[in-house]
This record gives sequence, C-alpha cells and structure tokens, in this order.
Amino acid sequence: MRVHSFTFRLTFCWGLLLISTLTCFTAEWVHADDTKHFVTDEKANSISAAMESSLGGLPKLYESVSESIVRVERTGSDVTGVIVSTEGHIVVGNGFALVNGIGSNDVKVHLRDGRTVTATASGWSLEWRLAVLKIKEEGPWPAIKLGTTKNLKAGAPCLVIGYAPRGDTNFDSSPTARFGFIDRSVPTRWFTTTCFSGSFERPAVVGMDGRLLGINTCEVDTQNYATTVDVVAAHRDDLFAGKSLDWVRFPPAPDSIYRTGVGEHPELLRMRKTDDVLGKAKPPTRMSDSQLSKVRQIAKQTTVRLVSKDQLTYDGEADDRWSGVIVSEDGYILTCGHACQLPGDQFTVRLSDGRDAEGVALGSNPITDIGLVKITTPGSWPFAEIAASSTLKPGDPLVVAGYPALDTQGNWTTERLPQIDTTAVKHPLYLLWYRELNNRLDYFGQGGMSGGGVFNEQGCYVAVYNGSGHTRSELARLQWDDLQRIESIDTAIGLPHPLKKRFVAPRKAVAQSVVELLVDSKLVSIGTIVDADGWILTKASVLDGKVSCRLPDQSVVIAEKRAESQEHDLALLKVDVGDLAAAAFSDKEPPTMTQLLCAVGPRQILKPGIVSVETRAIPPEPRWKGDATEDTPDGVMISRLTDLSTIGTKFQRGDIIVSINGHSTPNVATLSQVLETSLAGYYTGDLVSVALRRKGAPLNVLTTLPPATGLVYWMMGEHATPRRSGFATVFDTDIALCQRQVGGPVIDVEGRIRGIAIASRGRDETRRGPTSVLPSHIVKRVTRQLMAEATSK
Repeated sequence: MRVHSFTFRLTFCWGLLLISTLTCFTAEWVHADDTKHFVTDEKANSISAAMESSLGGLPKLYESVSESIVRVERTGSDVTGVIVSTEGHIVVGNGFALVNGIGSNDVKVHLRDGRTVTATASGWSLEWRLAVLKIKEEGPWPAIKLGTTKNLKAGAPCLVIGYAPRGDTNFDSSPTARFGFIDRSVPTRWFTTTCFSGSFERPAVVGMDGRLLGINTCEVDTQNYATTVDVVAAHRDDLFAGKSLDWVRFPPAPDSIYRTGVGEHPELLRMRKTDDVLGKAKPPTRMSDSQLSKVRQIAKQTTVRLVSKDQLTYDGEADDRWSGVIVSEDGYILTCGHACQLPGDQFTVRLSDGRDAEGVALGSNPITDIGLVKITTPGSWPFAEIAASSTLKPGDPLVVAGYPALDTQGNWTTERLPQIDTTAVKHPLYLLWYRELNNRLDYFGQGGMSGGGVFNEQGCYVAVYNGSGHTRSELARLQWDDLQRIESIDTAIGLPHPLKKRFVAPRKAVAQSVVELLVDSKLVSIGTIVDADGWILTKASVLDGKVSCRLPDQSVVIAEKRAESQEHDLALLKVDVGDLAAAAFSDKEPPTMTQLLCAVGPRQILKPGIVSVETRAIPPEPRWKGDATEDTPDGVMISRLTDLSTIGTKFQRGDIIVSINGHSTPNVATLSQVLETSLAGYYTGDLVSVALRRKGAPLNVLTTLPPATGLVYWMMGEHATPRRSGFATVFDTDIALCQRQVGGPVIDVEGRIRGIAIASRGRDETRRGPTSVLPSHIVKRVTRQLMAEATSK
C-alpha cells in the first residue's frame, strides 16, 4: 500500500505547484510485490546474453547519442533535455514549469560541447508529463534519431543518459550513463528500466541502435516511469506548434469556465490569473442536507476497498490495499495508477454492504495516475455515473470517499465503511486546463484513500481521488479503451544483475581482502586489507564510535584508527591479527567511460556496473555556516523551525552547541567564526567532536557536519553518504551500493582492483546510484602516505 502517495505526488508534480498554489543467477525475486510475475530461466539467460553482447558497443553508443542530451537550467534543480529535431526542438520530461512558468519562458540550455544557448517554450502535455522547448539560435542541431516501442520487450538492453546532480549538487559537463534493461513495457505508452536516475533528472532512455525509446517523466515511490517516444512522434506537430495536448486530446466542455475568454486557439493559451478571468474567489457553495445525504449514499455504495492478493504492504505485514470506485453495472472500477498494480494482479473487492467479490487488474498508467480493475464475480453492482469535471467552478461542492489504510493506532485496517468527507473545488491562482482537478487545501485525506472517488453535487463521479490533485474523469474516458484491453504486460522484474556472473571468478582474487567495519557493533561500511600485518583501509567519515572489524573468517576484532586522509575521506585502521590477505591495487590508468566494473563485498556480494562519468573532481558542496541557530540564555540553540538538514548527523533541533572540536561557541557569531576559520578545511560530512546540552543534560558526540541550509538538499537525503563531495579525483559508476557497502574494492573483469568505492547516493536501500570511486593510483599513493605516518608514530 502506497501510504506515502501524497509525498510521491508532490515530488514528481513539482511543476504543477504553479497551478495549484500557483547470489543465484536464476529468477531471484527481491520484492514481495513482484512474486507473481515469473521470469523463466530461459528468459533470464536471454537477457544476460543480450547485455553481454551490447557491452562492446557502449563507448561508441554513448559518444553518438550524448551530443543530443542537454542540460536545461531550472529553478530548484536542472533537468535533462533531448534534442529531437535538427531545428532545435528539445523534449523534457515533466517540464511543464519550463513552458508555463511565471515570467519569461526562455531558459538556458547547456550542450556537451560546451555551448550554452537559449530555448523558448513550445508545447506540452500534462497527461504524459512532457514539454517541448525550441532553441532560438540557428542550427542545425545534433538531433537524436527517434525509435519506437511498438515491439519493445522486457529484457531489452538500454542506456539511460542524463544530467544527474553530483555530490556537490552541481552538474558535470557530460551526461551520466547507466546500463540496464527494460523491466516493464506497455508498448507506445510507458515502460520502466532497471536503471536508477537522480531526483528531477528526467534522463533519456536509448536503445542499443542509438534511437530514443523514451523519457523518464515521473517517479512512483522509488520507481521511474518513462513516457515512450511514440507519444512524442504521434503528437509531434502539435507539440512543435506550441499547443497544449491536454486541450487537443480531452478539451473541456463547451460551457466550462476554462473556455472563458480563450479566443480562437485555446490550445495555445498559457496560464492566466484566475482572478483576471473569473473575478475574486467567492465563498464555497454548500449542498443541502438532503442533497448531501444522497451523494454520501452513492459514494458509500460505490467506493470499494481493493485488497491485493499479489502485493504486500511496505512493512510486509499485510496485503496491500487502496481504494476504487465502481463506475459500471458490470463491475468496472476506476482507481489510481501509483499503487503500481500490474495487469492480471488479483484483488478482493470489499464493498460497504458486506459483500466481497473477486477482481483483476487491467491496464494502469502511473504517469497519468489512473488504473482500471474488473470485478470477475458474476453479478450486478452499484455504480456511479461518470460526469465531466470541466463544468465545475471554483467553490462548487465536492464529496470525496476512500478507505484509509491505517486506523488511528497505526494498524492496518479492514473497516467496511469508507471515509466520506466534503470539500470544494479550489479557486486556483492560475487558470489552465489540464489533467488534475484540485480541491481546496482545507482537505487532504489519508493514505490508502488514493484511487477513491470525487463526486459532484449530483452524485456523479468526476475524478480519481489522489490527495488534493485528482485525475479528471475526462482522462478516464480518454484512456478507457487502452486500459480495458490490457490484460497483461511484458515484465522482467526482480532479476539479479545479468552481468553479475562475469565477476564470480575474478572476485576470488580479492574476496579474502574484504572486511566489514562495525561502529558500536553496527555495520557501517566495508574495508580493504592493504597489508598482511593487519592494516585496513576504509571510509573515514563513518567512524563515529567504537570501531571493530569482521574479518573474512567471520571473527570480530577491535580496530584502531592510526592515520587519516581528510582530503580523500580515507582512514587507515590496525587490527591485532596477522597473516591476512592483502589486496593489490592496479597500476593502470583510471577506467574509461562505460567500462564494466564490479564492487566486491563480503559474503559473495557482487555489484556490477559501468563507468558513468569519467575521472574528474567533485568540488566541496556548500557547508553549514552556523545559520539556523539562535542565541538563547542557555547558549547557541539549533532552531526548532529550520531548514537545516540534520539527516546523517547527531544534531537535533533544540540542541545547545557548547563547543566544536574544543572551540567554545557561546553565541551564534562565535559559532559562525569557528566554522569559518577553525574548521576551514572541513567538508560537509566530515566528522567533528561536539559538546552539546540536550534537554539540559550534557552530551558529547562525534558527528558529521551538516550541509548548508536550503531546499536543494532534498535532492540528496538520508540514503546518501554524508561525505559525498570534496574529492579531487573520482569517477562515478552506476554500481548500486548502499551506505554500509561503501569503502570496499571495485574490480574490472580481470579481477584487478581499479579503485575504492568512497561515496554513494540513492533514494532508498535498493534504488541506488551513482557510486563515486577513488581510482587505484590515488589509493596506492594515499595508502603509502598513511602507512608511513602510522608506522612513524
């Protein structure tokens, strides 16, 4: 159950805020959600073979397509664009704000060859989360060739390429590459890949023939969804002409407020201030008691709880559950798409009258956020009639209905009656026809209600309930035939990395040199044995407590830090054990773009990937300067209302900071001076010793330094290593490592150690990338220096 659906919607609908407020290699399954969608050994072997055969062509493929991949500047975070015509048309995923922002619609665009040009707004589709820009300067421009997904099968190799933010939140001059395969495919509509992309990156997906397959346009939880290139090709002329596909494909009713003063070409109209068109907001209209009672009864009878037989809740404790509304007598149910159901998934459909029925998922479209389920139990079912949402006006009354997933004690609930509430259509800051119906911000609902219904004052169904921005009924009608005829889709979900077997033999040369690092008995990172007499190299900034090592024989021994390179975030540890297997680092130059590598961990952990960005520096990210604190009679206090990110640190709001690294901090001015001068050589994520008072009690902690304040840091988050920047020489890979797997060796297919994984980013424990790697020539030099320092003491 997607309890966090509202967070998800805020994340991938960022542009819409302008409107609403403005070890086995067979089919190994890793997600409870996907256990039904079985991949045969034959298909798994076929995918591995296809990936293997594609490796040799990756360098040339990257060079040929990367010139068409551009970085588009946008407030908050830059995004990826793809040049799709020699005249300079650029397709951007979820780029609505770029073409319908407030003020100028011109943006800066950066090409890989170093040129910076200006592009202006063209067409868009909020249904498919696409926007088109047009370069203003004369071409010709390096356009990518367009492919098709008509015959796209799950398991097809692909290159995902875009401008991902680095550890310093800035961008490289060349796009980041990731190599994977398609794992869900709805031809000509949408697909997903095994590749992880950065927040707001919106990378392109390219086939092995160099042709564009699609653009990542949205995220649902941790899964990225791509709109196919076929959508772009089918509507090319309208998009290039600057039209709104939402108006072209599902126009509002003739008497809709959205038609007020639109002129002859409403499809070319951009945002208008609602007050200028409709006048000032009026108090919301209320239904009569009898009318409201009638609508409530319809909502109660037709809103159902969908209990999945194929998915589990995020904690694995119960069957996943969300809501839907029966919209036909023969049992078709409209619901949301972000619950990630797949065609053929089985449901128990629970009605408020006490009946249970069997149901099956048909098509779903996570990009539009809509899905269709069919009751398979014979019978006649209560249903709500579908009506147009475009005839509604700001202030018109609405009834919303759905089934919360959790009760007030936080337990999974099986309550038979839906939650039914009243709200009204929002008076938006800007008026624009698009796929969402927004209610007033006085009502948000609860997780699990997603997929429920929004009803007008006649009791007709006008939208799929989705928090405060609901998928309009016009979209349901438009996509109904598509959703109805999809009974299954091609999938290849949950497979281990197809290239993992390439490293089974090579890893043997280094496996006995890998140890686990524990701090206060908790696993925090990996270490590499660099000398047989008990010397171990690891990531320094994770060692914030009592350190011990779990050796290859599984014995746990105390470790002592003897030397450290703050510049490279490396620490040299000593354990009182001899005759260990020391690793040998390669003398070769750093690996080249798209070269296949693999991180080696304990207990036969192998994490393959390619070089995503060649060796370069990642400058330090902005560091905390002492702001978000205040002077109090007790000392410097971290403000309770602050945008300072304490994720990955031991700071808490309300803490009194007494000193840092022994430097007294009696007031905010002194704290800022200490951070600026005494800690001038420290980076975000480096460890410092802090004396605190927490709730009146003294406390000494070793903690990482937080980043500078600012909204940009939601691009990183709790799953990124706190020290992820300030490296003079690193290369990036698409190797998927979580924080506690950083610090170990990265090898090539011949088993040579090409570096140490030093930093990792990702959205959760499974969706990871990129991983930054210190090249072996740097590691060898630093190891010699640290050994000399440690043995001279």
